[in-house]
Amino acid sequence: MASFLKSASKQVSDVRNFLRDSAGGNSIKYSAEKGAKHIIYIPYTSEAVVDEQTGAQIMTKKICAIQGDVHEWSTQDGKFKASVCLKDVIRMADDGVTQINDGSCPFCDRVSDAWDIYRYRKDLEEATCKLTGEQRKNHLEKTFSAYADERKAKDARAYMYILVVKYRLNEQGKEVLGTDGLPEYELKIMKLSASRVEKIQQQIANSGSELPGSELIFEYPNVDDRRLLVSQSTTAPVFPNNMMTAKYPALINKINQDIAKFDFEGIEKSFPEWSGMSSAEAKTVTDNMFEQWDAYKKEVATNPTAKYLEYVMETPTAKPSLGGDGIGAPGIPVIPTVPTVPTVPTVDAGVATPEIPVVPTVPVAPAVDPNSVFGGVGAAAPTVSV
Repeated sequence: MASFLKSASKQVSDVRNFLRDSAGGNSIKYSAEKGAKHIIYIPYTSEAVVDEQTGAQIMTKKICAIQGDVHEWSTQDGKFKASVCLKDVIRMADDGVTQINDGSCPFCDRVSDAWDIYRYRKDLEEATCKLTGEQRKNHLEKTFSAYADERKAKDARAYMYILVVKYRLNEQGKEVLGTDGLPEYELKIMKLSASRVEKIQQQIANSGSELPGSELIFEYPNVDDRRLLVSQSTTAPVFPNNMMTAKYPALINKINQDIAKFDFEGIEKSFPEWSGMSSAEAKTVTDNMFEQWDAYKKEVATNPTAKYLEYVMETPTAKPSLGGDGIGAPGIPVIPTVPTVPTVPTVDAGVATPEIPVVPTVPVAPAVDPNSVFGGVGAAAPTVSV
């Protein structure tokens, strides 16, 4: 039996590679970087297909990508979670008898319940909000938008996971050359929403090129908010004569050799949504998320005055009070009335110490975690062709 040392350790032959890998450079997941410039190449494979009109065989370019429809949600403690939609996924255990996935998706099944909760909260907010005029309008619009974002279950969103070549650049934004005189690069998987794929595709088409074999420059703003990092970034295609593969003719062969050895096995290490869930596990997750709503629906069937209390908060008033009426800011829980300090007699029994009002401390509402930037299991997802 091989020792653990031999099995788990890796030889160090280059200190620069060690430092780069230690800094996270060996992760397969592509990430936007604050204030950075990235140059990306879209690799492809060639495949012979039959032309539907002529019947002749023609060679087509195929990008290396898979797609997945992803359900996203947040736990009660604010952690972001995601899972590839389980609808129509049929999966058996190794014994060939035990069924892991039966084609149902508990997340899809709960979308209508999530909208029912949204409408319940919306109606309650409209009925209890004491603001008037423009203040009321602005408050309700902001609140309803937050309620929509907080839905426990949402329709799955389509994402593409595309293999890209990310060139290494120095501080001046120039390519870093290896000992073979060719630009150094890393293979990365970029997660893109359908809208972002459409935007990139249109930019490349406008330049007269096609996605397979093209190069793109991504420039990211110097901001900390990851949502703004992507929304305010710029993307531009590289002109054919300025592409790395044009300046270094031997580069394309090196890239193609690496691409030929690549597959998407292990993608779940960087994109947890591909870890997969059994149908039973997914149902347990959704049943726990909707536990209080299910209890309310059961009770209201026999008690029309029943209340759904999971999201009960004090509603804002036109003139918020600092006393026992609670705090008027939206999203702050009701604070119980704090009793006044009783009167303490002094030496002179005829004079009492005045009552000292106590002002309650206002808790800070928790921050809402942003969604994933780029975005984010059963049978293998199909290869996407462009």
